[in-house]
Amino acid sequence: VAGGTRLGKELGSPAEEAFASEALAWCCRFADAPEFEDERSIGSAIEWLLSQHATDPSFSMVLGGNPRAPKNVVAAARRAAGSLELQRLQTTGLRFSPNPTGVKGFIKKGVMAPFGEPSREGSLASVMKLFGRENSPLDDEVYVPNSWQGDEYEPCAKEKAFLKDTTKMKRATVRIDEILSFEYMQYVGKTMANCLRVEKRGGQSLMKYLSRVKARDSSFWVMTITAEDDEDEKAEGDKEAPVQHMLLVELYNQMRVLHQAEGPHPRRWPRADAWRWLQEWAEQEGLVPDGPEGVTVGAYGSYKGELGPWAIERCFLW
Repeated sequence: VAGGTRLGKELGSPAEEAFASEALAWCCRFADAPEFEDERSIGSAIEWLLSQHATDPSFSMVLGGNPRAPKNVVAAARRAAGSLELQRLQTTGLRFSPNPTGVKGFIKKGVMAPFGEPSREGSLASVMKLFGRENSPLDDEVYVPNSWQGDEYEPCAKEKAFLKDTTKMKRATVRIDEILSFEYMQYVGKTMANCLRVEKRGGQSLMKYLSRVKARDSSFWVMTITAEDDEDEKAEGDKEAPVQHMLLVELYNQMRVLHQAEGPHPRRWPRADAWRWLQEWAEQEGLVPDGPEGVTVGAYGSYKGELGPWAIERCFLW
């Protein structure tokens, strides 16, 4: 069991190793449970338990005075399949060292957030999807940057309306995680359609970013939102919870400057809610957006009137 999970690669801190021992003991106790007839269910259950403890160190193998029920754990693992796959990618293939300045990630639970992208909805977007052009910038209701020289923020009425649409809202967990493997970097690049993916034109941008990671000048981070269950292990069914990638962030490690903060194509500018969560993380970790080549300074070092350092109107796409 251990060999087929992250425990076959690393045990983590002493506290994490101690919890892993408890999880494995629980697994052995319920080895004959019908939910574990498929060995893959055992592995996914262990991964889910480890992920919960990593998020909340107080997470216990006992719930309400009793051991956690295999049926509920397996169902929760199935709902969390998307998140667990991202964690698997983080430990697959070429691994990156964590940033040398000790910057930690960010977790915020219980937020209400709309899932989806306004730039991929609407009549024209639907038509383009039929022709395999889901990321087409032709929907004139959504302003799309069109210059490799860099662009300053443009508002979008359609996006503002989308963020207020209660039919799109789900209770969610916001995460900002450091990208720690080449596999996950590629996955983020493909998912967000940005320059971290291998490019047909040779991948020059990707190699540039890899060189920064190798020199430990920069670290790359990804913001995601994941839909939550209504109650711990009590959501009906085992439908996979949606995970959405919101922002790719580049941090200049030593200066603690946020250099880039880019959403998925085609719009690319951060959504207003993602921008607020980015600011919360920055305040938590002592990061700034307006240092040298910061995300709200840009290549030209210009300021717009009296706008503060976190005014989204100053956001610049490199």
